[in-house]
Amino acid sequence: MLNSIKFKLLIWLLIIFSFIFTILGLFLDYELEVVIFDQLDRSLTHTLQTVGNPLIMEASHGQLPMELWELANITTGIFSERLSGHYYQITSLKGEVLSRSPSLGLADITLPIAGASAIPTFKTIRGPNNVPLRLISQSLVLPDESTLILEVGVTLEDTYTVLRSFRDIVIIVFPAIFVLSAIGGLIITGWSLRPLKMFSSKIGQITEENLNTRIEDVRVARELKPLAESFNTMLIRIEDAFQRQQQFLSDASHELRTPTSIIKSYCDVTLSRERTANDYKEAMIKVGESVNRMCDIINRILIVSRLDNKALKLKPVRIDLIEVMKDVIKIIEPAAANRDIKMSLDGRSVVIRGDTEGITAVFTNIVENGIKYNKPGGNIHINVDEENNQAIVTVRDTGIGIPSEEIPKIFERFYRVDTSRGQTVGSGLGLSIVKGIIEAHGGRI
Repeated sequence: MLNSIKFKLLIWLLIIFSFIFTILGLFLDYELEVVIFDQLDRSLTHTLQTVGNPLIMEASHGQLPMELWELANITTGIFSERLSGHYYQITSLKGEVLSRSPSLGLADITLPIAGASAIPTFKTIRGPNNVPLRLISQSLVLPDESTLILEVGVTLEDTYTVLRSFRDIVIIVFPAIFVLSAIGGLIITGWSLRPLKMFSSKIGQITEENLNTRIEDVRVARELKPLAESFNTMLIRIEDAFQRQQQFLSDASHELRTPTSIIKSYCDVTLSRERTANDYKEAMIKVGESVNRMCDIINRILIVSRLDNKALKLKPVRIDLIEVMKDVIKIIEPAAANRDIKMSLDGRSVVIRGDTEGITAVFTNIVENGIKYNKPGGNIHINVDEENNQAIVTVRDTGIGIPSEEIPKIFERFYRVDTSRGQTVGSGLGLSIVKGIIEAHGGRI
């Protein structure tokens, strides 16, 4: 399950949603607190002005201070109820409490004395019954140049209740949103991966019997089109490889059928009646020739198989190609003499790194073809040279030639030009092996 794309997408969606909802919840909580406290501070400022303005007005009329304090004692409204949560207090600069709201007096509680500041100052303190209060304080300069400190406080119980309720709602809603997000994520990921499932289903319908089937780009989601194109390209290669394998097996069976038919024929004829020792000897010679041909075909098939699987082990050493060509001529010379074919070699010493046995086999096969398909009394000329830091070996003969339209096919396995098929015996694998060995050395033919 951990390797499931759907599971991973769902986990990532839930992580992202959780992160977003957490940030959103914290942001809303912060903003709500800011808004509530801002409104509360505005209300406190208004209350401060409501309480302080009468004091300044009465003082401007020449009222005595004691009379002023009596006027300041508001005995009605929210300031008269015991522990109503709304309080005020007036003190002198010396800290003497000159007046305070009945709501504080009834509780026999005194607000902390604030410092003098002409600018309204806000702070949160602990009030009656250890209840949190929001407090505003400001110093007032009266016309007689005396200074008072006025404090107005309001309980934060309701404010904190609202904030707690909001947080409780968030705590309750968040799991619900998480569950809904999980359900929605399952639906979304399932819907998003549907094209991939359809694509997989189409691929699953392709077998060795319908390798020519292709995934149509028109019916594939845009994101999967590159994958469809790559898969179609791979199918083309697989189909081509499969066809070549089938052709290879067919050709190999055909090539092996000829010598086995010869062996069976000689065995049947020879054993049909009593024969002389010479007859048996001649039959065994023919059988041996067919067996040798079968062994040659099988060995070549094994080499082709190793080349296909990159399993042909090369032993690269320093090789002088001119010396290799001399060895090839020595090997081939008896066969050339039998057909009165003259061979010549020129060029210069060119040293490469390669597998001695493989390189020798390559040029032996090429020169053998030059003899096999040459005319009696013909010529074969070999030249060894170097150009642009590359070794170049050229083999020319006076043979029957190859039609131009057949040249691209001569390196195909079991392929033989029609004009030579009936004149010479061969497996049709020689040039295919030659090309494979040359390319394994990083060369080309």
